[in-house]
Amino acid sequence: MTHERHEGYVGMQPDVGKRRDWMTKKMIWKQLDDEAKKQYLLRRLDERILKKECKVRVAEHKMETLRLLKKWIEQ
Repeated sequence: MTHERHEGYVGMQPDVGKRRDWMTKKMIWKQLDDEAKKQYLLRRLDERILKKECKVRVAEHKMETLRLLKKWIEQ
């Protein structure tokens, strides 16, 4: 049985691109000054906070919808 290679096949290590990206980011990180690193980390934390707040709003909306559905069924 033969196996066909997919288009874009890079070799035996499919995560080579990820490793290269990580190394590039590491090199850039080393070149940043402390203030730039601080700003980057704060921005990343803000993104994570916004994402969690969005998830909370979705969960609250689902709970309210379920409460309304329960109320509607009870009537």
